[in-house]
Amino acid sequence: MSHLLAGCRVVEVSALLNGASTTMVLADLGAEVVKVESPFMGDYIRVPSTRYLHGQVNKNKLSVTIDLRKAEGQAVLRRLVATADVFVTNVLARSTERLGISYDQLRAVKADLVYCQVTGFGAVGPLANVPTHGQMMDALAGTLPGEIGPDGLPTAKRPPVIRTGSLSIAGEATSAGAVQAALHIAAALVQRGRTGEGCYLDVAASDAAVASGWAAASAQLNVPPAEQWWTAPDAGLGSARYQHYQTKDERFVMFCPEEAKFWARFCELVSRPDLLDRHFGVELRAEIQQIIATRTRQEWLELAAAHLLPLGPANDGAEEVRNDPQIQSRSLFLDGATEDGRPFVYLADPVLVAGQPYEPPRPAPALGEHTDDVLRELGYSDQDIEGLARAEVTRAAVKTSGYISEQVHSSRA
Repeated sequence: MSHLLAGCRVVEVSALLNGASTTMVLADLGAEVVKVESPFMGDYIRVPSTRYLHGQVNKNKLSVTIDLRKAEGQAVLRRLVATADVFVTNVLARSTERLGISYDQLRAVKADLVYCQVTGFGAVGPLANVPTHGQMMDALAGTLPGEIGPDGLPTAKRPPVIRTGSLSIAGEATSAGAVQAALHIAAALVQRGRTGEGCYLDVAASDAAVASGWAAASAQLNVPPAEQWWTAPDAGLGSARYQHYQTKDERFVMFCPEEAKFWARFCELVSRPDLLDRHFGVELRAEIQQIIATRTRQEWLELAAAHLLPLGPANDGAEEVRNDPQIQSRSLFLDGATEDGRPFVYLADPVLVAGQPYEPPRPAPALGEHTDDVLRELGYSDQDIEGLARAEVTRAAVKTSGYISEQVHSSRA
C-alpha cells in the first residue's frame, strides 16, 4: 500500500463486497481500516467457496467482532467511531438506525465524521430498501440487458462492445461503486481539512456503473438515431482500423490506428499505400488480418513500441494478464500468503505513487483477530474485555483459517 492516507482511521460495518471493496481501496492508500463483524458469522464471504474474495478485499485490515444488535455492542462501536475519521457501511438505510450506525447517530459521537453509505441502489429512491447482489446493479445500469435465448428462456443479452455505442462498456458495479466512494471520501477529507466539517455520502453502485459508461450514455442520449453510425449493419464490431486481429503465433492483438497519421504510418511500415483511403468493410478487415498474420505478436508489439503504433496485446484470462510484461513491469500482481500460510496472489493498488512503492499486503484477518487489541486501545480493561466476550457482545480472537470456523457455525445454529 502507499501512504497517501496514512494516519486516517476508517471504521467499516459491512458484509459482502460494496463496503469492503471501498475500504480495500482506502487501505491500499494507507488508511487504517477497522472492519467490524458479527461475532457469530463474520462477513459472509469468509466461507470456503468465496474466501478468495475475503483474501483480496480484506487485506491490510483489522477485524473486530461486535454484536450491534445489543446496546452494549453499540456503545463499543460509538467509542471506536469517536477515534475514526471515516465510517463506511453497506447496510441499507432502513436498518442503520436499529443497529446504531445511522449518520445522525454517529455524527453525535464524532461531529466531523465522513460517513459513506455505499449500497446497490443507493439510500434515496423507490428501490433504496431493496437488497442487491452484483448483477442486479449492473442490470439497472443497462450493462446487462436481457433477451430470450435459443431455448426460449430469458438470459443475459451481453451485447458486443462497440466503442461508445453500447452501455456494456460500463464497469462492473461493485468495483465502479468502490472507486467512486473512495474518491468522494478522499475529497470529503480534503473538505474537512479546509472547513472542519464532515459529511454524508450516499453512493449507489448502480449509479457508478452508469457513470463509468458515460461515453455510451452520452452518445445514445445526444446523437440522433439516424446519426448513430455504430449501429449500422456494416459497422460490424467496429471499423477495420479498430479491431482484434490474430498474429502468426495464433495470439491476438488489438489494432487501433484510427487517426490518419497512425493509419498512414502502418500502411508505410507494411508497404501497403493502396490501403490509405480505406476505413470500413469486411474486405479491409480480411486484408489487415492477412498482414497481421505474417508476424508473431511479440514482433508486432516491438514494432508498435519502436514506431508509436496503436497496437497492443489482447489478453485472455487473469493468468495471461498477470504474465504480460507490461503488467509485470507495474507490479499489479503480488505473490503472498493468507494468514494461515496458503499461497495467494494479490492485486495491488493500480496507481503508482512516486517514492512510495507498494508494500506486500498484510493478509486478511481471521474473524475477530484484533478485537482485544483495539478494545485495549479504546480504554477497556482486561476485565472489561472478558466480560464483553462472556456476554457475547464481542468475542476473543478466533482463528478461522480465512473462513467461518465450525465453532462460529455451531454457535449460530
